[in-house]
Amino acid sequence: MNLEQIDTSTTAGKAEVMRLAAKGRRVADDADGRWTPIKHPCWNWEEYSYAIISEPVGPDEVWVTVSEGDPIDVYKSETTAACSHSLKVVRYVRAD
Repeated sequence: MNLEQIDTSTTAGKAEVMRLAAKGRRVADDADGRWTPIKHPCWNWEEYSYAIISEPVGPDEVWVTVSEGDPIDVYKSETTAACSHSLKVVRYVRAD
């Protein structure tokens, strides 16, 4: 399991871990001497260490189709998007 590199020796680092957890990111603790995913952290920083589990955000590139009156659809390849017969196919690249 890969963990985000957040320095939790500082109050700011601990706050960042809790902020990311509040946004829905998965949390791990080292309660038993190894990092284990947990669902409901108690945030007892005196006895445990907590970390955010590093997870892929999504593809670096997707293709978005736009059609009048239809919802926007997202595809992983330009070919698949082009087959949707939408008015416009747009390439979207993640900026992070």
